[in-house]
Amino acid sequence: MRFNLLSKIGAVLAVLGVIGYVIIFPSFMAKDGQDFASQLSVDANGDENFGDYDDGDSVMIVDTISRMQYDAGETSIWLESIGKTDKHLRFVFNEDLMNDFGVGNEVVITFEVANSGQSETVINEDITTRPSTMYDYIFILLAGAGIGLVIFGFVRARKQPSAAQNDWGVTAPPAMAPAPVAPPPVMVPPGLPPQPQNPPSMAAIPEAPVAPPPASPSNMTITVPPGVVPGQVLTVTMPNGQVVNVQVPPGCASGSQFTISVTQ
Repeated sequence: MRFNLLSKIGAVLAVLGVIGYVIIFPSFMAKDGQDFASQLSVDANGDENFGDYDDGDSVMIVDTISRMQYDAGETSIWLESIGKTDKHLRFVFNEDLMNDFGVGNEVVITFEVANSGQSETVINEDITTRPSTMYDYIFILLAGAGIGLVIFGFVRARKQPSAAQNDWGVTAPPAMAPAPVAPPPVMVPPGLPPQPQNPPSMAAIPEAPVAPPPASPSNMTITVPPGVVPGQVLTVTMPNGQVVNVQVPPGCASGSQFTISVTQ
């Protein structure tokens, strides 16, 4: 089945939404734990420095929990990209999160970098599961809108299977018949007599009804038979086979002749 333009746009939006949620946001708009941990350095005095991060920078980390531990009112969380042993970097939250999260949860950790004298630290730490950020919801909305357009276009195409449609799924107007094109004029080079044009085809001219030929008179000379007197009616056969009755005119005795004219 041919998909209309709405379905194609919907498919593109759905793919963008899924790719954005799974790849674009976690890989390009946020960092994983290892990207942040690689910036951390501690000097001989124990002062921490977060590398390229300056005071007031916001950091967003998307990663998966590999280990959790609650102790003395604090929850320590290790991330898969960093490691889960005691020597690896962990994120500490001043609350009990054991009932809210678990190992294997994909989480979003956000915080700000603060400069406290010679050392840098993090403030305003927050942790949520996905989806929770504005970017998550934007990509989910794109995917949902795309799926909706695909379904709408598919249903519309099924409802009108026999009607010609344009790319938007709207019934297209019937195609117009091409206008007749007159043949181009024949160009005659100078000095040559004009070429006769082909007459129109006789097949294209309706035949006129054939009129019957006009009636023509037929003449015949009759000899009055013996014993026939003027006024008497004779039955005569014309040369064309037509039989007529003829009255002998006055003054025509037996043996005399007279001419008759009969219209066929």
